[in-house]
Order: sequence, then C-alpha cells, then structure tokens
Amino acid sequence: MIEAVVNQDIIITVSSEKIGLWNLISGEQYEIYERSYWARIFELVSRPDLLDFSKSEDVGLYEAGLILINEDARNYERNLQSNGNWGWDQISRIFHLGSKHITMDDGVINDTTKREIGYLDYCESIFPNIPEIEIEREGELIELPPYDGQAFRSETLEKTLRARSTSRKFVKDPISLQAVANILYMTFGKIHGDLRKDEMEQRGLVTVGYRRSSPSAGSLQATEAYIIVQNVAGLAAGVYHYRSHQHKLTLLSTDLTIPLDKALCYQDFALDAGLLVILTSRFDKLWWKYPHSRAYRSALMDVGHLSQTFNLVTTAHGLNTWLTGFFIDDLLNQQLRIDSHKEHTIFVLAAGHGAPDPVNPGIELALASLRA
Repeated sequence: MIEAVVNQDIIITVSSEKIGLWNLISGEQYEIYERSYWARIFELVSRPDLLDFSKSEDVGLYEAGLILINEDARNYERNLQSNGNWGWDQISRIFHLGSKHITMDDGVINDTTKREIGYLDYCESIFPNIPEIEIEREGELIELPPYDGQAFRSETLEKTLRARSTSRKFVKDPISLQAVANILYMTFGKIHGDLRKDEMEQRGLVTVGYRRSSPSAGSLQATEAYIIVQNVAGLAAGVYHYRSHQHKLTLLSTDLTIPLDKALCYQDFALDAGLLVILTSRFDKLWWKYPHSRAYRSALMDVGHLSQTFNLVTTAHGLNTWLTGFFIDDLLNQQLRIDSHKEHTIFVLAAGHGAPDPVNPGIELALASLRA
C-alpha cells in the first residue's frame, strides 16, 4: 500500500491564459492545460491515498511534486512536526520561500572566466532597456540650502550611535531648513557626484545608477524619498519629492488629500513631528536588472540602510527620530500619486524636536486612567 501525503509547499498560480503549479521548495513551475487535472487535484488534496499511477493525471501531479509517497512522505511529515507551525500567515511563507535562491549551475560556478563573461554578456543584453534612474516628478521646484557639515564636525560617530533612539514624543517646534537640507542630502543625495562613473569609463565599463551614502542593490537607488512637511522653518507645509541628483524638492501638493492619522494607523504622535519621510521602492528599476523575486529582499534592505542613515544623520542634528512599517499602504500611495504597481510605499520615517521617549502621550494617558 502506498503511503501518500499532500505537499503543502505547492501553490496554484493564475495568469493570462495560464494556470500553474509552483513548487516553492524546488522552484519548479508547471503549467496545466487540461481540466481533468483540476478535478483530480481536488480529489487528491482531499484523499491523497487515492493516488493511482495508472492515471496519466496522477503521474503528472506526482512528478510535479503535489503528492509525496512512502519515504518522501514520511520525511516530509517528520519535518512538519519538527519545524512546528509557521508563525505568520501563508502569504509571508510564500514570500519567504519564493524569494530564495534554490541552486546554480555548477559548471558556471567552477569556471571563473565563463562566470564573469556570462555576467558581462547579461549586462550588455539588458543595457538598451535602462529604466529611468534619476527620478523627476512634475511640480514647482524648490531650492534647498547647500549642504553644511558643521553638525557632523561637532559630533563623533560613537556619540551619535549612543544618542540614537526611537522617540514617540514630539513637540511642534519648527526644524530649521538647513537641518532638513543636510539630512536629505546626506541620506538620499547623490553625494559622490559622477566620480564612480568617470572611473569606470576609464576602465571600459559603463555604469548605471549612482551612489548615496548607503549601499543599494546594483547601485540603482530604487528607493525614493517623499517629504510631508508639517513644521519646517521657511518651507510651506505640503508634500514634496526629493530629487536626489539635484538636491531639490518638487512640490506635489500643498494639501493632504488623505486622513494622515488614519494612514498611519492612528499613531497620532507622528503628527507633531516636523516632517515625515515616506520611502517608496521603484520596483521597475529592480525588475530591469534583477528579474526574479529575490530582488524584493534587496528593495527592503535598501530601505533599511537608508532608514538607519537617516536616524544617525538626524540624531547628529539634535533631532529625535521615529520610524514605522505600520500604515495603510493604499492611502499613502494615493497621497503621493504613485501607481502602487511599479512604485510602492515601503516605510515611513519622522524627525522633529521633542524628548527621546519611546512611550507616546496616548499610552501615558491610558496608563494614568488605569491607575485612577
């Protein structure tokens, strides 16, 4: 008697004129063209013990890994028991498994020359389709003060690292425009100019992208910074886009078209910060060079690097910082007027005057009411 179990690492995908099975562990994908397979999938998922190798559908589904038998089935169930339940929902597990590297061609790995030539050939093949790298949104251009490094010259890295903390207690005092200009430039600005580009051209290489103070996948700088100004001296309240390559702001809107408190999931203390920085990722940049799901991890890492740089630069200017991934994506995308397909909100940063207190005023009031 065959011992059979359903492979829970198989997902069904649907696209135009195509329905398929994707094995998240092996990375293999299969297209299904005949309706008889769907009826059989339904039966086998309910009763894997009905597996019958005299049926062509069962043979195909077994080869695709939907049903595991005998020793494979026993090993699979042992792994399920030893691993325990996945702590998040299935979408997160699909992302985790779907963005893994499965394997590489050993022949390519062991031949250094072949490997490097292959990479150069790939770069040359995608070069004609370079996406827009230096993003410019339409709107009124606002000049920012040139960078002034005085704040950094008076602070050590160690002192800044020790001073950095998350604050949820802001006061509505204005941030100086010079401080804002410095923070944006040192975090998101094209601080190296075209130095690397000129160096590479002398070596026969064409570079795509530019450098900030933080690393970025492929130097593509897929992260864009949008500024919601709430209290900055000399800068009108509104929504702006930061042009990294020009150190300028583009005014997108003088009014909020969304309830910002709701968009931030009612983390109301953030409304007292001098400014919010909404970080988005331009997926289309990453799709161009890295057309595989693992690149989504790179998008998240890019945002993480920039967030910590923002924290340190802002702290060096004597301001408090806060960051969050808890927000309603669609509302922020709507405010920024981005399509949410090629570009999407990933993270939110804040800077302002106040106290380095991680406990927000609302929690303090709630605690006080409980004590009363």
